[in-house]
Amino acid sequence: MLYRYIVIIIILLISSIQPTMALFEPGEVEPAKYHQFVITSVSPVEFYPSDVRTINITIQNIYGYPAFGVTTLTDKNKADPIKFTHELKKYVADEIGPNQNFTVQYEVYIQDTVPRGTYYIPLTVFWSTVKDGTVKRQEDLYIGIKIIENPEVIKIGIVNITTIPENIKPGDTFGLKVTLRNIGNSKLNQIRALLDVRMPFSSVGSSTEQYISLLEPGQSEEVLFNLLVDKQTPSRLYNFNFTLEYRDYTNRLQSQHSSFGINVEEVSEAYIQDVILSPTTLNPGSEGIIMVKVANAGTNVIKNVRVTVFGGEKILTQTQNFIGIIRPGTSALETTSFGVRVDPEIEVGNYGLNININYDDVNGEHRSRSNLYIIKISEKNSIIPVSSEILDYMLYTFIFMAMSYGIFLMVGFQIKRKK
Repeated sequence: MLYRYIVIIIILLISSIQPTMALFEPGEVEPAKYHQFVITSVSPVEFYPSDVRTINITIQNIYGYPAFGVTTLTDKNKADPIKFTHELKKYVADEIGPNQNFTVQYEVYIQDTVPRGTYYIPLTVFWSTVKDGTVKRQEDLYIGIKIIENPEVIKIGIVNITTIPENIKPGDTFGLKVTLRNIGNSKLNQIRALLDVRMPFSSVGSSTEQYISLLEPGQSEEVLFNLLVDKQTPSRLYNFNFTLEYRDYTNRLQSQHSSFGINVEEVSEAYIQDVILSPTTLNPGSEGIIMVKVANAGTNVIKNVRVTVFGGEKILTQTQNFIGIIRPGTSALETTSFGVRVDPEIEVGNYGLNININYDDVNGEHRSRSNLYIIKISEKNSIIPVSSEILDYMLYTFIFMAMSYGIFLMVGFQIKRKK
C-alpha cells in the first residue's frame, strides 16, 4: 500500500516539473517583466513630407545587470505610415553593461501624403540574461517622430493657359501654351512637363513632354504643345491631365498633378446646300415651286430649324417653313418647298430673295444664317420664236408680194381699157 502512494507522488512530481522546464527551453524569448532599456535620445525628431533621412536612436541599459546578444528590430507593419527601409533587424553587441549606452541607425522615408502630427513607432530590443543565451528577453520601446510642414516651399504654379488661336473648332491645329512659375523659395531643376493627350486630340510636330532646365524662385517659363483636334469632335469642354516632375534643392524628385479644360467650339452647322427653281424661267402670272435643301455640317444635332424667305412678297405663296431636327452628316439633308405664284402686274427684272435659317444648337443657343438667291422675272415669250433674220426676210417677201400684186393690177387694168 505504501508502495502505491510513493509511485503516485513520483508521477505527480514529474508531471508538474515538465511544464516548468518547457518555459525555460534554450532559444525561447520571454517578454521582460521589468524595464531594462530606455531610449535616451532620438535625432532628428522632426521630419517633412517626402523626407528620406537617417534617424539615430540612443538606448541605455538602466538595469543593474548586463545584457547579452543585444538586437533591435522594427516591424514595418507596425510603423505605418512611417516607412523604415533597409536592415530592419540590427545586431548591436555581444554585451551591454549596466548604464551603458548604444546607438542604432535606421533610414526613414516619410510619404508626401502623411498627415502632419506625431507618430509613435515601436522598436523591439532582444537580449539574454546569460551569456549562453538560454534565457532571452524582449521589450518594446517607442520612438516619437513628428511630421511638420516644410519651411522650404517647393511648388510650381500654373499661372496661365492659352490656346493659339483662341477659339478651337473641330479639325483645327492649335498651340497650347502653359506658363509655369516657381512660387517657392528654392530653385528647382530638371523640370519635366507632361501633357496627357488622348483622342480626339493628337500631338503634331512636337512631343507631349517639354523640359525646362532650371527655375529660380519667382522665375516663369512657357512650355508649348502643338495639337490637332479631330474633325468629328463634338463641341464641349475637354479635360487634360498635366504632370510636373522636378528636382528640389536636396535633389529629391518631386511631382505635381493637375488638370485643366479646353473648349472645342462647334463649326457653322446649318447651311443651304442647294436652291432649285421649277420652272427655271418665271414670267408675270406664272406659277412654280422653289425647293431649299438644308444640311447640318456640324457634329451635333440641331433643333427647331426654320427657313424664312424675305423679299418674295409678289412671288411666293408662303414665306416660312418649319423643319424641326436635322442630324449631322450629308445623308441627313432636309428639303423644304415654297410655292411660287408671280403677280401678273409685277415688273420684269431681278429680285433678291433672302433665305434665312434659324435653329438651336446643342447648348440651346439660338443661331441663324442667311443666303441671297436671285430670281429673274422675264417678259412672256412669243408662241413661235422668230429671229431678226426671219423677220427681215418676211418683210422683204411682203414688199415683193405687194409690189407684184400692184403690177398685176395695173397690167389687168390696161388690158381691160384696150378691150
